[in-house]
Amino acid sequence: MAGTRLVPRRTAVAFATASVTAMALTACGGPGSSGSTGSTSSAASGPTTVAVGNGPFLSNVDLYLSDGKDYFSEAGLKANIKVLSAGSNAVPQLLNNSLQFAAVDVATAITAVAQHLPIEVVAPNTVGSSGKVGYAGVVVSPKSGITSPAGLVGKTVAVNQINGTAMVLTKAALAKAGIDWKKVKFTEVAPPQLLPTLAGGRSDAAVLGEPGVTTAESQGMTYLFNQEQKTVPDTDTFVYITSKSYASKNPDVVKSFTSAVLKGHTYANAHPDEVRKTAASSTQVPAALLSKVTLPTFGEKAVEPQEIETWIRLLEQYGGFDKDKAPSAAAVLGQ
Repeated sequence: MAGTRLVPRRTAVAFATASVTAMALTACGGPGSSGSTGSTSSAASGPTTVAVGNGPFLSNVDLYLSDGKDYFSEAGLKANIKVLSAGSNAVPQLLNNSLQFAAVDVATAITAVAQHLPIEVVAPNTVGSSGKVGYAGVVVSPKSGITSPAGLVGKTVAVNQINGTAMVLTKAALAKAGIDWKKVKFTEVAPPQLLPTLAGGRSDAAVLGEPGVTTAESQGMTYLFNQEQKTVPDTDTFVYITSKSYASKNPDVVKSFTSAVLKGHTYANAHPDEVRKTAASSTQVPAALLSKVTLPTFGEKAVEPQEIETWIRLLEQYGGFDKDKAPSAAAVLGQ
């Protein structure tokens, strides 16, 4: 989840799009967010400017680090980084060229292609945490009496989106543990209200992302399990996408963007202290929390077809995704 690019957010938690159909409708009309900058030719006038969108989450650090380390400029690009207030803003702005690249969860990218929106995946953002404790997780209230994943049976889990990434991965993790996920109730709660819902006893558990996990633990709640660990470990959870039109007209720019991002990801994973320092200005996470949160892991290699296939199968099994309408991994990757 990496559902969830959330405040608290993800793995895959909060930056998931609530309705790709709504995105398509939005994309058909007016301009994107004010101040967005389109690409400009670098043939004679210097670097190519690309507007890149990500959420106000720790997962946006890759862009700021890549920019600060001059990885974009070395690739002949000037990155105009845009903080998106919601994942549903990404696709419309790509389609009207207000953005050239944007980060969304893999489930959103797959659903967009399934609905024939002309976008494609070009680079990774974050990958699923492989450790026992991850960037996101299922957190329970001490009032719930839940001490193990099996304790979720008959209980209510709050997620940011029904059939979204957080819910899909939680179901898949329970299934792998031999637990009947069909006996677990899920309720949709707006991301900012996930932690208050849990704290107020209106759910027994919630899927949270950092800094929500750390905040919840500071309030006496318990981290139950990392839903990514045995479902999508080291598999892309959030990715950068672009429009098919932009990719076809600017293949060299797409290649340069991917190269710069991958270089930044390798650096970020090797320098967690710099990630925290950068996040102090690229997010609104308080300094006291930044020193304690579990950081996201960034993808260091190109997105591979088998990773997309993994997500398609998960969505079919646990997300109500229509198998007959599922796109191919090649289509999602623009191949």
